[in-house]
Amino acid sequence: MGFLQGKRALITGIASQRSIANGIAEAMHREGAELAFTYQNEKLKTRVDEVAERLGGGPSFALDVTDDRQIDATEPGDAPAVAN
Repeated sequence: MGFLQGKRALITGIASQRSIANGIAEAMHREGAELAFTYQNEKLKTRVDEVAERLGGGPSFALDVTDDRQIDATEPGDAPAVAN
C-alpha cells in the first residue's frame, strides 16, 4: 500500500510523456492515488487521455485557465471524481 492510498489528485500540465507533470502523475499513481487530469486544448486531449488510460483510467477535463466556464466545470461540485 502506497502512502497516497485513498487520496485523489488533479493533474494539470501534461504536454507529453516527458512532462514533469507526467512524472508526478506516475509517482502518485504508483503510491496509490486516484488521478483525474486536465488538458488545455483539443490537441493535448489525446495525449492526456493516453496518460490517463495508462495510469488507471481517471477522468480528464478541459481546463484553459483563461476560460471561466472551464474553471467552473472542474470545481468539486461538478466533478465528483476529483472531490475529496
